[in-house]
Amino acid sequence: MFQNKKIFDHDVAKDVIKKYCTYQDRCQLEVKMRLTKMGLPEPSINEIISVLISEGYLSEERFSRSFSRGKFNIKKWGRLKIKKHLMAKGISNRCIEIGISEIDENDYSKTLSDLISKYYLRNSSKNKYQLVKYFSNKGFEKELIFQILEEKE
Repeated sequence: MFQNKKIFDHDVAKDVIKKYCTYQDRCQLEVKMRLTKMGLPEPSINEIISVLISEGYLSEERFSRSFSRGKFNIKKWGRLKIKKHLMAKGISNRCIEIGISEIDENDYSKTLSDLISKYYLRNSSKNKYQLVKYFSNKGFEKELIFQILEEKE
């Protein structure tokens, strides 16, 4: 949207980015990249981010919580994949752990169990190694995958 358009007015950029943060939870990296595309200098970017944090528009902890819930509930990602993506967004380890804690342990195990059952129905010819590899790539812990597979056998 802002690739060819440069916004140099500090107040206009702040209003635009507030709307951007109101639409959905954002991390500081996303906001910083958006402000950079607007053509703002680094000191203005840092000042705007500070204002957004102090006014409650930007919260790494809130972002981590909603990101974790969304990726688990909608995309059925495991904790490892969620953690990896949060780290890539520059989220602190403390906030990552808080976000991951949003995932209920029982729901997590049940979701993996359901996914394994569905996968078995579609891919009955696949061996155990391929199954473990598939769910490891989705971010689930290998120990939990093996535990659920043993329960199903």
